[in-house]
Amino acid sequence: MKNTDPPILKLENVSKIFGIKGSLFSRTRKKVTALNRISLSLYHGEIFGLVGESGSGKTTAGRLIVGLDRPEEGSIFLDGLEITDLKSREWRNHRRRVQMIFQDPYQSLNPQLSIFESISEPLIIHKVGDGEERRTRVKEALKMVGLSPPEDFMYRYPHQLSGGQRQRVAISRAMVLEPELLIADEPTSMLDASYSAQIFNILLELRNTFSVTILFVTHSLAAARYLCDRIAVIYRGSLMESGPADQVIGNPKHPYTQALIDALPKFGQSGKVKRYETLLKVERKVSEPVGCSFFIRCNKAHEGRCRLEIPPLKATGPDHFAACFYV
Repeated sequence: MKNTDPPILKLENVSKIFGIKGSLFSRTRKKVTALNRISLSLYHGEIFGLVGESGSGKTTAGRLIVGLDRPEEGSIFLDGLEITDLKSREWRNHRRRVQMIFQDPYQSLNPQLSIFESISEPLIIHKVGDGEERRTRVKEALKMVGLSPPEDFMYRYPHQLSGGQRQRVAISRAMVLEPELLIADEPTSMLDASYSAQIFNILLELRNTFSVTILFVTHSLAAARYLCDRIAVIYRGSLMESGPADQVIGNPKHPYTQALIDALPKFGQSGKVKRYETLLKVERKVSEPVGCSFFIRCNKAHEGRCRLEIPPLKATGPDHFAACFYV
């Protein structure tokens, strides 16, 4: 059912372009479009999945929302307030409300700081509480991610913890400020299956207990189906499909989403498995920009229309949208 409440987060036609040096001896910089006029809305208390392969632009979207990068065009709103042109003091308040869990917990945690120092650092930066209150909040943050008793972990260092424990610390560090929005950037990509399932359950518990809104960035449709209420599928910076997770994965409309479904392992399934076969065996070679970004890989693409025109995002069902001429 479509949510009629105002979104907590809204992206309107957001684009981000990076300049990359062409070669060792070249001074010219090649422009790469990481995001191409992306529009999304997240609602209070939901887990929203942003799904795509490496290089699709999904991590860039998270960085723009947190404020680590700035968009070339478009607007980002948090609770109706545009955040793209905030002043430095306003950014500090924004970053208290929006926190990010990074892909590599070992890189995101300072190896020279104890677990207590790492988790309490945001409280010190934002001048929250005195020493005793910060100690209490760190203990509570460790308990909420299953690191209990907290005294056994507070004075260890990151290298003394397993990968799964480090990611739990990273989550507790993000949650210690009690943010309204949590960006989880592939938080389980460096963990095995058992630890990944534990992290998923922690995120679900945080949403249910604290009503925190979560943007879950992932390359895995299986993870998105388990965790997310709604998902958006992104390819080379463009939005391909969006809608309720069960609809998008159970009845995918866009050829790229169908290709991602085909790539999922089919272990233990009885009977005939439906395959969409939307990927070309050999990509089309094009010398100029094309209309649909998936044209060069799409088995269903029309040489004339898809090569020249950008397909609009159109409704294919209740709150279900796809950017394809031939849905």
